[in-house]
Amino acid sequence: MSPTDPANNLFGNFGASGTLKFDRRNYDVKVNWNPTTQAVLWGKLSRMGAPVTGKHVFGEMVGPNIGTAGDGDVRVNMPTFGFSYTFSPTFIMDAVFGYTRHDQDIVGIGQGTNWGLDIFKIPGTNGGRQYAGDLRYSGVPCFSTGFSDWGLCETWLPLFRRERSYTAPVNFSKIYGSHELRWGFEARRLEMNHWQPETANPRGAITFGSGPTVVPGQTPRVLNNYATALLGLATSYTKSIQFFLMQTREWQHAWYFRDRWQATRRLTLNLGLRYEYYPLMNRGNRGLEVWNPYTNIVYLGGLGNVPRNAGMSVSKRMFAPRVGFAYRLRENWVVRSGYGISWNPMPLSRPLRGPYPATLTGNWDAGTADAEFRNPTFGWYNTLDKGIPDVPTPDVSTGVLTLPLHLTMGARSPWGGRLNRGYIQSWNFIVERKLPFDTVISAGYVATRTIRQFLHRNINVVGPGLGADTRNLPLARLYGRTTVANLWDGIGYGTYNSLQVTMNKSFSRGLFFKGAYTWSRYMNMAEDDGTDTFALWQWEPMIPRNYAPSSWDRRHSFSIGWVYELPFGAGRAYPMSGIADKILGGWKINGMFFAYSGTPFTVTGSASSLMCIGCTQTADQVGPVRKLGGKGPNQPYYDPTSFRDPLFFFDARNPVYRPGTMGRNALYGPGFWRIDPALYKEFRVSERVTMELRMEARNGTNTPRWGNPNSGAGAMRLNPDGSIAALNNFMAITSASAERQFRMGIRLQY
Repeated sequence: MSPTDPANNLFGNFGASGTLKFDRRNYDVKVNWNPTTQAVLWGKLSRMGAPVTGKHVFGEMVGPNIGTAGDGDVRVNMPTFGFSYTFSPTFIMDAVFGYTRHDQDIVGIGQGTNWGLDIFKIPGTNGGRQYAGDLRYSGVPCFSTGFSDWGLCETWLPLFRRERSYTAPVNFSKIYGSHELRWGFEARRLEMNHWQPETANPRGAITFGSGPTVVPGQTPRVLNNYATALLGLATSYTKSIQFFLMQTREWQHAWYFRDRWQATRRLTLNLGLRYEYYPLMNRGNRGLEVWNPYTNIVYLGGLGNVPRNAGMSVSKRMFAPRVGFAYRLRENWVVRSGYGISWNPMPLSRPLRGPYPATLTGNWDAGTADAEFRNPTFGWYNTLDKGIPDVPTPDVSTGVLTLPLHLTMGARSPWGGRLNRGYIQSWNFIVERKLPFDTVISAGYVATRTIRQFLHRNINVVGPGLGADTRNLPLARLYGRTTVANLWDGIGYGTYNSLQVTMNKSFSRGLFFKGAYTWSRYMNMAEDDGTDTFALWQWEPMIPRNYAPSSWDRRHSFSIGWVYELPFGAGRAYPMSGIADKILGGWKINGMFFAYSGTPFTVTGSASSLMCIGCTQTADQVGPVRKLGGKGPNQPYYDPTSFRDPLFFFDARNPVYRPGTMGRNALYGPGFWRIDPALYKEFRVSERVTMELRMEARNGTNTPRWGNPNSGAGAMRLNPDGSIAALNNFMAITSASAERQFRMGIRLQY
C-alpha cells in the first residue's frame, strides 16, 4: 500500500467481458381431418425452447453477472385438440382441449459442486446437514468481504419451475328465427410446482464486517472488512431452505348463455348471462395456510385436526350479466352501447405461491443469543471452521404453528374467512359514422370500475407521531411483533373514464390508415392486481388517500399508423417503365406517429415530520403550481417555491406530526411524441422469387423522452425566510430516453 496513492488502486481495477446467448426455437405443427361431411377434427402442437446464458466476472468463483445470471432453459409445449360437429344447418357444436406444459430451470455458475461444504469445508453451507445430498443447494456460497462480492449471490437462483394448465371449453350455437343462441361450459385446471428458496441465499451468505479489525475511534474502511475475512471471523450469516415444495392446484369453471337477437332490421340486441365458480385453491396433498395475526397462530389446512380449507370459503354466487345493442339510425350512422360484469379470473397460485413455512430463513449475527464474541464492540458470530448453524424447522404434524416473531408469512397471507374475489364493471356508448373515401369515424364514452382488487395490506402500522418506536405497533403491544403483517384479500378499488375517437380508412387509392385519440382518467389505489399493496398509505385512516390518478394515467394520447403506395411506377397514376420503374417506381411508405401527455408523480417530504409506520409523507403545496418547463440539472420543470417539505414548518420543541397537504400523483411530468417512418419496395427476381428492401427508423427525429422531475422536497435547502439556498435538483428533470434507431433489411420470398 502506498501512502501517496490514496485510492490504493483497489477499486475499479478489474475488467471482464462475455458473450451472452439467447436462442429461441419455435415449432408448430397442425393437422386437420374431416372424417365426415359434418365433423371436423384437428390437432396442433406448438413447442418453444429458449436457452439463456449469462456470464460472471470471476469465472468459476462467480461474482457480479454480465447480462443475466446463470444458465437458464425454458421449455414450453402446447398440444391442442378440437372438433366441431354440424347437427344441422342451424345447430353446431365445437369443443377444444388445450394443455400447456411450461418447464423452467435456471442454475448458477458452479452448481453441481458443493463448493462451500466439500471444497472450502465450511459447515452449514450448501445443503448443510439437513439437505447434504441435495445438489439444488450446490454452488459457491456468497462471500461479502468489502470489495465486490464473490460467489453465487443471487438469492433467486436456482429455480426449478413446473407449471401445467388444462382448458376444455365446449360450445353450442343455434340459429332460431331471428335469434342466434350460444351457450357452453369451460373448465380450467392450473397446477404449479416451484422450488425456489429465494428469501435468502440457499447456499449460504457469509459477511465479514469491519468491527473485529477496526481500532476504536478509527473510521472503518473496506480493508478492515477484508482483514476480518483473512482472519476467518464471520460477522453474520444468512441462509434459506425449501421446507415445503411450493405447489398449487386450482380449478376455474364457467357456464354461459348468450342471445344475439335481430329485433328489427335496424336494431340488434345482445343479452347474456355468465356464471363462474372458483373453488378454493389447495396444495395438492393439503390445503392453504392461514395466519391469525392477533393470536400469531398459523393453521395449515389438511394437517393434524385442521380442516382442509383452514376455515376459508369462496362465493358461489358469481353471476355476470351482459347486455348491449347496436342501432342503425340511418344508412351511415350506427349507435352502439353495452354493459357487462366480468369476474376477476386471476389465478391465486402466484400471489399465494409459498407462504410460511414453505421457505424458511435463518439469520445469525453478533447479537444472536448463541453468538461467540469477545465484546459487543468487536463482535462476530463465529469462525468459519464452525460454519452456519442449521436453519430451525417447525413441527407441522398438528397443523398448528406459532409464527416466530422474526419471520413473516412471506409476501402475504389470506385474510381468513370468506375470500372476496373482485369483478370489473364495463360500459360504453359509441356513435359511428361512415365518411367518404372508405373512412369510418367513431366517438364514444368508455368506462370501467374495478371492485375489490386483490391487494395485501400491512396491518402492523401506526399513525403520525407513533412511528418513532416500533413498540407502539399494535402487534408489538399485543405480543411483541415488530415485523410487517401483510394480509391479502379483495380490498382495492379503481376507475377508468374516457372519451375515445377513432378514424379508420380501408385500403383504397393506395392509402390505408388507422388513427385514435383518447382522453382518459385512470384512478386506483394500487397499480398491480394480486401482488401489490396500497400505493402510499397502509394506516387505516389514511387508506382512502391512496385513491388517486394511477401512475400509468395519461390524460391525452394520440396515435396514427399509415401505409401509402407512392403513385409512381408501372400500373400507377404516374406510370414508369424500364430502369426508371426499377429504381423509382413501386415504393411504399408507412409509419406510426405517437403523442402522449405525461404520467403523474408524487411530491414527497421528509418522513421525520410524519413519523408514521406504513405511511409516505407528501409535500405541502404553499402556492399555485406554475410550469416553468425547464429540463436539465437544476432547471426546474415546476416552480419549486410552490412546494415545501413539511419538515420546514416542524418545531421539535412543540412537535406536530401531520401529513403533507399534497396527495398521491398530484402533478404530471412532460409528455412526448415520436415518429417511426419506413420506406420499402418489392423487386421481382424471378417468377417465383421476390425480394423486399426495407428501411425503417424508430424515433426518426431523435426526440428525447424526458423523465419526470425529481420530486423529493426534502432535497431542497431553504433559508429561514423560505427562499432557496440550494435547489439540489428538486423539480429538475435529470433523465431522458428513447434514442433514435435505424434498421435496414432484405427479405427473400419464394
